[in-house]
Amino acid sequence: MKTPRLQRVCGVDFSGAINSGKTAWLAELEADWSSGTLQLVQLASLGKLAGSDERTEVCRYLAEQISSSRATLWAMDFPFGLPLELGGEDWNSQLEMIANFESQDGGGNLAAVFGRQLSVTARQIIPSGRLRRKTDVETSTPFDSYHYRIIYQTFHGMRDVLLPISKSGETAVIPFQYHRLSSARRIVVESCPASFLKRWNLPHSRYKQSGGKPPTTVHRSKRLEILRGINDLPTIRPAKDGSCNQKSRKKSDFSSKAEDQEVPCALGMSRHRRRVIMQDSGGDALDAVLAGLGGWRAFHCTNHADVLRDTRYCLEGRVYS
Repeated sequence: MKTPRLQRVCGVDFSGAINSGKTAWLAELEADWSSGTLQLVQLASLGKLAGSDERTEVCRYLAEQISSSRATLWAMDFPFGLPLELGGEDWNSQLEMIANFESQDGGGNLAAVFGRQLSVTARQIIPSGRLRRKTDVETSTPFDSYHYRIIYQTFHGMRDVLLPISKSGETAVIPFQYHRLSSARRIVVESCPASFLKRWNLPHSRYKQSGGKPPTTVHRSKRLEILRGINDLPTIRPAKDGSCNQKSRKKSDFSSKAEDQEVPCALGMSRHRRRVIMQDSGGDALDAVLAGLGGWRAFHCTNHADVLRDTRYCLEGRVYS
């Protein structure tokens, strides 16, 4: 399956909170195919970029930025779909279900009410335990997509970001819109920083501070360990079947423009942006970088033809990390 030549990746650490702009971050990395580097050129909270911390404004800004981008991979940290047992007949049906959802009494927080209704339905299917998407099991995501700690991200990410951007024929939200991939001007994937860290045996806990407090020595130490670990990750060279061995130097036909060329993955950043990562209280700045880097590596290492043939992926979504 032919994939377009991408020039940058934008990682988004998303938030569904009412003032999401305070903790949602955007990391923009430019790919240099000649030097093999991914240079971090922008790192900021979405509230600062949108000019407002209010969730509606942040989601609108994010959707607009995605829709106006070119040759860009967007890797965003929120569930793109629901378990097969809880969703509609296809992904578009899921988007419509969320867009048209109203609480029965006309009140309450829609995302929370939606999550509780999904939990009730899930318990009728599986009395004990939780329904997890296939990709959640495979990539060890922290929560299922309707968990009370993640439902705000799921609800507002799908309704306020994915729904508007999915209507453009120049946008490919994969794995749901693989039919647009070869001609897309932008590609959007679900990414998970925690899954990326677990995959590469890097610290996935104790690097986040809470309550807006400054990070402690332990938090900073874990962040340094993560940044050093990123620098030691193997290079990427796609294999002929569209997947890749991340330790291989095997030649590739990744695309007509990038044939036999190593995929840029060496992270570069200024001292200023490194300080931002180290000083940010909640670790959200680092998570945005991890979402972007993990999504970029996974996208170029995925056998997209195999993913397209998987029914659950195309209905539930897939984590690229």
